[in-house]
Amino acid sequence: MYLDCRQPHHLLALAPFLLLALAGTARGQTSFDMTVVSQYAARGAALGSDPALQLRVEHDAQSARFAGWYAGAFASPVTIEGRRQGQLIAYAGRAQRLTSTLSWDAGFTRTAFTRDGGEANYHEFHAGLALQRGTVRLFYSPAYYGEGRTAYLDVNAAYPLTERLHLALHAGLLHPFGAYPGASGGSDARIALGANVGDISLEAGWQVKAHAYFDAGRPARALSARASLRF
Repeated sequence: MYLDCRQPHHLLALAPFLLLALAGTARGQTSFDMTVVSQYAARGAALGSDPALQLRVEHDAQSARFAGWYAGAFASPVTIEGRRQGQLIAYAGRAQRLTSTLSWDAGFTRTAFTRDGGEANYHEFHAGLALQRGTVRLFYSPAYYGEGRTAYLDVNAAYPLTERLHLALHAGLLHPFGAYPGASGGSDARIALGANVGDISLEAGWQVKAHAYFDAGRPARALSARASLRF
């Protein structure tokens, strides 16, 4: 059976079957996250102007045969070029330890939108390294938001302040390949204070972005907050 992943409903159909396949053939852990954000922003760009409720499900395989493999799905409301719609993301990959403090990670992500006829849909490949307190990942998309090839360098770090409080840092650099109308590279950064209380995670921070990726894009608000419940 062929599934056209350019269509959002096909993406929704594919993601649960991928999760069930991993869960059925390998022992592992499945987690669910429900998050409320003051504004949905990705790579420093606003994908909405109102608070949003987001959902995520992820399965981590733990058997010897599938050790290190993971898959997940994410859904959120967005506003792209003035059009309210849904964003649907399916992803899968593998992570393995190199040493007690260093591991590698590589995977694939497919992003689709419920309107616009699939014109803004795109997929990305990534590879990176993770330390105890930080990660570095490089993302590559053949057609970012349906436009052109891009690479995005994503750097994150976390520093514990107390048993429950931590400082979260992020920096990103987007580079488009070739020239095409309406697109430009840019950089973004974020610093936030986070707290974990049982299964609830709280975070409030400040973010900046040098440029919007496309003409209709706009930098996210400087101040942002989020609350997540994992179950």
